[in-house]
Amino acid sequence: MAVTSSAQTFEYVVIGAGAMGSAAAYHLARDGRRVLLLEQFAVGHTRGSSHGESRIFRFAYPNADYAQLAMQCKPLWRQLEAESGERLLIETGGLDLADDPEGFNAVDEVARTLERLGAAYALLDAEQVRARFPMFSMSREGRAVYSPDAGILLADRCVRAFVRLAQAQGAVVHEHEAVRAIHPEGAHVWVETAQQRYRARAVIITAGAWVNALLAGLGFALPLRIEREQVAYFDARGSAEFRPERMPIWIHYRALIAYGFPDLGNGVKAGFHHAGHYLNSADENNGQPDAADLERLGNYIRMRFPALDPTPRNALTCLYTNAPDEDFIIDALPSVPNVIVASPCSGHGFKFAVGIGRALADLVQHGETSLHIRHTRRLAALLQQL
Repeated sequence: MAVTSSAQTFEYVVIGAGAMGSAAAYHLARDGRRVLLLEQFAVGHTRGSSHGESRIFRFAYPNADYAQLAMQCKPLWRQLEAESGERLLIETGGLDLADDPEGFNAVDEVARTLERLGAAYALLDAEQVRARFPMFSMSREGRAVYSPDAGILLADRCVRAFVRLAQAQGAVVHEHEAVRAIHPEGAHVWVETAQQRYRARAVIITAGAWVNALLAGLGFALPLRIEREQVAYFDARGSAEFRPERMPIWIHYRALIAYGFPDLGNGVKAGFHHAGHYLNSADENNGQPDAADLERLGNYIRMRFPALDPTPRNALTCLYTNAPDEDFIIDALPSVPNVIVASPCSGHGFKFAVGIGRALADLVQHGETSLHIRHTRRLAALLQQL
């Protein structure tokens, strides 16, 4: 379809309807702003980073900046639940585990951070873990931090809730409409797609692994690496101990960090964090799980959860878009203050989506936010690394 000659005008255009973009559109629409949300595929597509049944929510970070931001996000998730009429965040508690000195450092730092921020937690030795959570198998030297505030975000439901509530407040959502070019022009920004031209006060780019494709036309490139990750589900063999009423989410600090979720009905979900399958572009992702990784994950399950069937029953892939230090980027382009970039999230961003969306809405409207994102506003420094 040819681009029409007349442009449509919005106050704000958000590019990318994953977790961050849909959250930004939700908050802007809730603020009474005229906003357009553009998605190159369908809302809820499986080619990016936001799809699937579940994501971890936790305060338990070694880094206090992220812990503080997560604490600000929890009431916003509860607000979204109230407005949507859906259950979106299931509290299960969380375990941060380690079996060796390298992992102990991370677990101890998590405990220190929670202590400093006044969050609830308990230090557990291996015997205490086995007594409270007998589904876990740990070495005698193991230790853990238990955080009662951790839980599961129902990811697909969250994104759909953001989009549905944004539309209910007047937001316009266009699926299957890829952005061809972005043209800042003084106090406005033009956005061009195959179907139309749009004029806006500001543009928010939340395109995940496609962010550099959009920035290229503006003369920018970020030092990012795209990584294909995968998770698998393991049959609980009918055991009630793996249900969320009894089993917490977990993060196991080891050479290759492992993490997982209790059984929500499809089996226990587990994966490795940063397994190292790098792509040249997001379009290289074929969605096919790696057999060697599945075998390695099955071996991990066999060792750590003897009551589970270690044969994966289903596997899914997603993309991480990684900054060199695995921190987020939420910042305006240098010399282009009305184009805001909110990517990458380096594989640990979904839990913050509702807060980052609030922060993005604040930034484009007011230039500042009360959300704790000072550690993410570093675009100029990253561009200097190229």
